[in-house]
Amino acid sequence: MNKLRDKLNGKNILYIGVEFYHYSSEIKNKMEEYGGTVTFYPERDTSIIYGLVNRLFPNQIDQYQNFYYSKLIKRISGDRFDYFLVIRGFKMPVWFIEKVKQINPGIVCIMYQWDANINSPFLNLEPQYNIIPQFDKVLSFDLKDVEENPELLQYCPTFYTDEILALKDHDLSPTKYDFFFFGSYLPERYKGLMKMKSFTKQNGYSLQAHFYMPFRYYLIERLKGVNLDRKLLKHRKMNRSEYLEQFKQSKVIVDVSNAKQTGLAMRVLDAFGAGKKVITTNSWITREVGANNQQVHVIDLDNLSVPKDFMEEQTKFSPNINYTMDKWLMNIFS
Repeated sequence: MNKLRDKLNGKNILYIGVEFYHYSSEIKNKMEEYGGTVTFYPERDTSIIYGLVNRLFPNQIDQYQNFYYSKLIKRISGDRFDYFLVIRGFKMPVWFIEKVKQINPGIVCIMYQWDANINSPFLNLEPQYNIIPQFDKVLSFDLKDVEENPELLQYCPTFYTDEILALKDHDLSPTKYDFFFFGSYLPERYKGLMKMKSFTKQNGYSLQAHFYMPFRYYLIERLKGVNLDRKLLKHRKMNRSEYLEQFKQSKVIVDVSNAKQTGLAMRVLDAFGAGKKVITTNSWITREVGANNQQVHVIDLDNLSVPKDFMEEQTKFSPNINYTMDKWLMNIFS
């Protein structure tokens, strides 16, 4: 990607974003691979203090975030940046971006959203947080958000990492599991896991699942009266090597997407990158150029079925569209 190197080589990049699994470090490393010098800060304080304020004094979050960004300005005031990349930007105040631009004349400001506005609002916020006009370019992974706000947003799906792409070269047979269900707790996802467990048992398929729910959240849900089968839950996160190994050993990847978003989940993109089949509840996937009905099957949890020929045909798919991180960065910085 010579064009990406031309964009990033020798450039100083201020990157503020979500600390989401390993992805923030992957993004930083990839930009540095193309010659950029990257300074990363999480979008919010990640210490226990933030958690306490958020839980016990939620009306103080605005003030706490303002204090956090005041500290960041002091840290970066002596540096000079060519690019300012924000992923999400939770409670990022307008004054902070104005100050970044003031001390870095000519800086290019780019925002990326990998959650839907309905889940994590970034559109039409109150004046002190209405930061979209401050950016030269705003992109989103959510098709519905982009369709409804074409004058503000450009569509840009997320990515799979290089280690996922490497899986497409492994031997197809034999796979150990028919289905791999991976995700963290959402009520609709728990429903999906229960439905998949019943479906696979009735049809003689094997199911490997890692359904993550922190123990404290489990206790909170139980106190609310929510009945959960603890045998289906994992209270520890799966490490990356385990994920890759179980992903590799599975024939079909299961995606029960957040019902409030239309963008492609990481599990779906991982399936595309590794040449795996995927079943998903996200019907918006049919609009994606990279999807075809030999590789992708849309499911309805209330009437769960998977065609037998979809399961029986053992095929390795080559990506119809480039979802690499390199391509994602090219979309960001082009």
